Amino acid sequence: MRSVPAGHDYVRHAVGPARGVTVLDDPVLDPAEPARWWPHPALEAAERPGVLEDADLVHVHFGYEHRSPEQVAEFVAALRARAMPLVVTVHDLTNPHEPDPAAHLERTGHLVRGASAVLTLTAGAAAEIRERWGVDAQVVPHPRLVPAAVTEPLRPARASRGHVNPGPGRVRTVGVVLGSLRAGVAAEDLLPALADALPTDARLVVMIRADALAAARDPGHPRHAAALALDRLATRPEVEVRAHDHLPESDLCAALAGFDALVLPHRHGTHSGWLELCRDLGLPPVIPRIGYLVEQWGHDVASYDPASPDTAELREAVGTAFGGPPVPVRSADAEDAAVADAHAAVYRAALS
Repeated sequence: MRSVPAGHDYVRHAVGPARGVTVLDDPVLDPAEPARWWPHPALEAAERPGVLEDADLVHVHFGYEHRSPEQVAEFVAALRARAMPLVVTVHDLTNPHEPDPAAHLERTGHLVRGASAVLTLTAGAAAEIRERWGVDAQVVPHPRLVPAAVTEPLRPARASRGHVNPGPGRVRTVGVVLGSLRAGVAAEDLLPALADALPTDARLVVMIRADALAAARDPGHPRHAAALALDRLATRPEVEVRAHDHLPESDLCAALAGFDALVLPHRHGTHSGWLELCRDLGLPPVIPRIGYLVEQWGHDVASYDPASPDTAELREAVGTAFGGPPVPVRSADAEDAAVADAHAAVYRAALS
């Protein structure tokens, strides 16, 4: 089976353990960066039929935003011409990294209408898929994102700090991860409001890639206003702007485990891997009310309106995250097995 991509944490946990399924490795695009799978050549099947040799089924997850809607339609037609089943998981109805959702919806529509089977992560997304394209999608929840061997050793330190009752004198930390400051990441309005919303016993740590922050300081950069906001916030004693290089998975998880709550700064989107990372780490999230993120979390959760970040609402949301019950420990092996079995059944049905 050719997964687009194979080298992604979601695919490793959702499909990797599936019995009777062999997932072909992603082609090596650059020997200097062997883990990079994008842009995935399998999506060029219309122009390069040889890219699907050795595959009997294709499963598309991510990484098709560089192709035009017409190219995606040609890809689907190329699979149909060789009677090769297509399975699609709709992770994003709204691409979190693109400001205009129209092209992504058109590309996704070609995939969904041409697929033998469609999966998605929440019932809300399945209902939207049915409404948009008249296709029934099977709901398969998101599995663990990071191996338990990475996250579980971090739990004892979190528990010893005390989440709900942290003890006198301990300052609790609200974290925000901006990454490379892509189009779907908020900063200019959200972060000042969040800093003003902090309880007296809390501080704010904003993580951002150092190269992205340096680039955004150029007055001609499209995210220059975000860089200005971050530089102003960095002068406040209760705020730390933590510029960093690329972090390996273990280092990222260790940094996140030092937070008492994580505010997701998404402007738009459908689902979020960051939520699953919070679940992996036992880290309470504060979730923007976009797409189906609240449903993906699955129970009561602190949330806010990212279209109009309000200090009072954020103060209440942070208080809810600090004061709520601990995030339940995942049953990692059982979750992975259930999701993998669901995928294996879908593949068997598509191939038959």
